[in-house]
Amino acid sequence: MIKRLFYFTGYRLSVLHWQGKTLTGTISFEPTADGLDQFESYLMESENIASKFLVDVIEEDFRSEHIPHVGSADRKAVVSRLMDRFYRSSRDYCYDEVIGRIRSGRKDDVILLGAMTNPQLIQPWIALIEKHEVPLAGIWTLPIISRSLLKVIGAKSSVVLLVSQQVNSNIRQSLFRDGKLVSSRQSIINQDINDISSIGQLAKPEVDRTVTFLRAQGQIHDNEVIDLHILGAEEQLDSLNDSFKDSESQKVTIHSIEALHKKAGLKNASSRFSNNLFAWLCCNQKYTQSHYGPKRLFAAYRNRMTAMVLYVASALVVITGVLLTEANLSDAMEYDRSIKLLKQQESGYKELYSKKFKAFEGVFENAGVMNSAVELAERIRNNGMTSPLDFMIKLSQILNTDIINGVIIDKIEWRAVNIDGKTHKQNKANFTSSDEVYHDAVITGRIHEPEYNYRASIEHVQKIIAQLKADKRVESVEALKMPVDLRSESNFATQTGVENAVKQGTENKGVFSLRVIMRAPRHV
Repeated sequence: MIKRLFYFTGYRLSVLHWQGKTLTGTISFEPTADGLDQFESYLMESENIASKFLVDVIEEDFRSEHIPHVGSADRKAVVSRLMDRFYRSSRDYCYDEVIGRIRSGRKDDVILLGAMTNPQLIQPWIALIEKHEVPLAGIWTLPIISRSLLKVIGAKSSVVLLVSQQVNSNIRQSLFRDGKLVSSRQSIINQDINDISSIGQLAKPEVDRTVTFLRAQGQIHDNEVIDLHILGAEEQLDSLNDSFKDSESQKVTIHSIEALHKKAGLKNASSRFSNNLFAWLCCNQKYTQSHYGPKRLFAAYRNRMTAMVLYVASALVVITGVLLTEANLSDAMEYDRSIKLLKQQESGYKELYSKKFKAFEGVFENAGVMNSAVELAERIRNNGMTSPLDFMIKLSQILNTDIINGVIIDKIEWRAVNIDGKTHKQNKANFTSSDEVYHDAVITGRIHEPEYNYRASIEHVQKIIAQLKADKRVESVEALKMPVDLRSESNFATQTGVENAVKQGTENKGVFSLRVIMRAPRHV
């Protein structure tokens, strides 16, 4: 399967296509009017596949802050105030993560704050991606992605400074403590674009200044030894080894980019700089949430993933239904043959009756019995059309709207029933009866709403219930279980009349369950 990555380095945008561990193609676009027109033409002419966006720009800021150790809702409020203080103009392009906790005093949380301080740099490219409804999975930043490289290069020390070069004019220096990003910055170097072999002399002063600054800020203690890991091309290794030496305050390890490509199994990827290595790490990640960007930017991707989930769920239900009803299908074929035979016999009897009424009165009565048998067989065949496949197709049609965004269907329990007209009691379906056969299904799923916003979860499920009730085939919708919040021993009454007793714990987080009674298509 082809994976596509948009890679922005602060000036030009590159598009990389990966198939497994093989780089199958790369194209770059300049930030000019012609370059943007070419990029738009590329989007229109290429396959509209799911994509990721990776940024590595000098206009990024990372800082560590101490905040009180509080619950998730209060922590979110504290972080929001910090973001307003430091990055008010970049609110859609901010990142936060708890990276540790102070062991003394009131044991505050240590939180990493990051942001693109000039998000306008990527807006021309993002606008075109949004215009052409490219299913964008997220926007990630290279410094945070680079922590997945630590295990590959064997950087196991508590304090690691990773130095890499992704473009000719800059080097990236990222500080990690216990595997968590603490700080990162780009430094500009005056390097000849045609000769990169003297990188050691250019990078050494910048790395020394960074280490001095980090020690002065207290991010590296005076008695701590820095584990310095540097990535370089084959033609840069001699210069790096000459410039960077072990000392009492640092341990130096130089890594060949080409060797890392071979270790990771990458093919057709240039090893002049480490940009292709980080691009593959970004493409290969599966569960990391987007670092930057407004939620609306990723709506096309969420809709595509939801459609795929519903399609797979429908296929599974169809397969299960086919396996469970295989014997019934065989019987139905026998019923069809029997009906044809009975109709032929009935026709013969009626013809005989019309010619000799009195002489064949008994024969006429037999024909009436056979006619009843034919009607019984037809009822069985018609009621047998009330199948799981019919229910799943209709359910997918009803929920094929934006209202299903953020909802995961985990299980559907289906059965066919007759409903007593007087008591309204549901009984197991009798396919030989003249009574109408209904779909009776229990739909269980989960809804992704913030854990502290219980009302939003309830309202989302109520919109789904309203969508179902609006269809003329849906007889009734009953909420068996609604999403709950995490506050201990809470009770809520929803608009659907369901009482929710909320107990502390997360096993029922966001879970809901609905019972849907649906009529067969021939009764609508």
